[in-house]
Amino acid sequence: MTTDLTPNEIASVDAAYWANLFKIRLQRCQWTLKNHEYQLEPMQNTCKRVCYMKATRGGFSEIEILKSLHGMIHSRYGEGVLYLFPTTDDVHEFSKSRFDPLLLANREAIGKYVKPGGKGTDTTSLKKIHRAFLYLRGARLSEKRGDQSESSKMKSIGVDKVVFDEIDHMDDEVIAKARGRYYDSPYQEEVFIGNPIIPELGIDKQWALSDQRHWFRRCGCGEWTCAELSFPDCVKIRDDGTGYIGCNKCSKQVLIYAGAGTAEWVPSIPDNTDYMKGYRWSQLTSAVCDPADILADFSNPPEGNLADVYRLRLGLPYIAAEDRLAEAQVFECCNMMVQSYSHTGPCAMGVDVGKTKHVVIGTKTGRDQYTVVKVAQLSKWEDIHDLAKRFNVKSAVVDIRPYEDSARKFQSEAGFKTFLCEYKENVPYGTQYNDKTGIVSVNRTEIFDSTHRMVVTPGMLTIPRFCPEIKEFARQVCGAYKVLETNKKSGTAIYRYKGKNEHYRNALNYFLLAARRSAVARVAGSRNRQKVANNTYERF
Repeated sequence: MTTDLTPNEIASVDAAYWANLFKIRLQRCQWTLKNHEYQLEPMQNTCKRVCYMKATRGGFSEIEILKSLHGMIHSRYGEGVLYLFPTTDDVHEFSKSRFDPLLLANREAIGKYVKPGGKGTDTTSLKKIHRAFLYLRGARLSEKRGDQSESSKMKSIGVDKVVFDEIDHMDDEVIAKARGRYYDSPYQEEVFIGNPIIPELGIDKQWALSDQRHWFRRCGCGEWTCAELSFPDCVKIRDDGTGYIGCNKCSKQVLIYAGAGTAEWVPSIPDNTDYMKGYRWSQLTSAVCDPADILADFSNPPEGNLADVYRLRLGLPYIAAEDRLAEAQVFECCNMMVQSYSHTGPCAMGVDVGKTKHVVIGTKTGRDQYTVVKVAQLSKWEDIHDLAKRFNVKSAVVDIRPYEDSARKFQSEAGFKTFLCEYKENVPYGTQYNDKTGIVSVNRTEIFDSTHRMVVTPGMLTIPRFCPEIKEFARQVCGAYKVLETNKKSGTAIYRYKGKNEHYRNALNYFLLAARRSAVARVAGSRNRQKVANNTYERF
């Protein structure tokens, strides 16, 4: 009895073999491992979790497209696959420019398995592949219920695999919502793909959880070299100005692949392999990119844009020092005083609203000088009332959303001047306090810039001495970062602040808005009485 498998039987369990056997045609050429040998291992993976932190043009999105189609055609994914993109526009663009041409170019291998499954099952966002469904969805969570976001686009969907394409442009909540779609599956696979943007967020956050694989090449001298880990020293320049990757030991050229045993993916953290395999790829491991050009861009960034060199060519996250605060900068604002229990005022207060309310209370001590005397996390509006009374708050700004009714009730009962804040993205700079509506409107980028300047300008801001709550305050204040975004349709570029878990930064923004409408406080304003909190969560 023979155990040999036929080519079709091998193809049914090996996506790379299948793509090669059926000569799958991609948008530009036929799929091949030649000059793309690094794609073999990811194509053959059937692990539960995988992430790709990558530069552009590595072909990893194509890998997951082909693996997903292969799995549905050969019944690995009986329920289907959910493919998430940042926006609905991205879904339409992907479907028209990449998915539909893939079907037309590969009728025998793929196209014949696309079935009309009834009304609405052969659309831009929904395809029936063999017996399963491919769902193409935008990841934007547009529905708000309290402080929780929901997406009707992911309701009533059951799948075996979820692919997050360009995870850096998605909210963290998306991952949790999407995971709820595969809990009945025996596979429960998830894939994260992205050009990294900001350190510790998006794909870089997933990469940190993975086994962190890099592509190593073996030199004839026996030394193994990884271009990504050895850059820029590994780039050698020929007499004609072109570049190559040189061996770490002897400096001779090491090719991306020179035959069996000459290159492989090596995990940096093998203990994480069971949880997630992670692949980092840069254009240094591209057969068509000259390392000399990459080195030149790194040394002298086009248009001065080093961020794009890091993100799009090296596959690394990057944030300029001037675009994100560092915790050390916040701690430099600390004085020698502990957090106050009370204050004679007049104090200003900023409140970021969620299930937990983040409160910043302080005084205006000069024309453009401010002292924070209390930061706290509270769960009840009543506790904020009590805190405001104890600190003689005379001016407050409160987040208008997500609980607008509760915020307005607090405003009406406060007993001191309270504005509800509404961030505006596309309005001219300037702050507008409307005494009739009780709303203060401010350009979001402007106020974030203001509190950034407040922290980095010596003498402009002081905060209580270091303690666990001030440490958390600093972490969240640094959670916001500024990026340059370009509108795909208009081409207009604009700076915007993004961030995750930056509640105290918002509260600091609101405090500044409130303090600008406040009188200058007396220098000796703190009362001596102190009260020790029983826990590290609610301090008031």
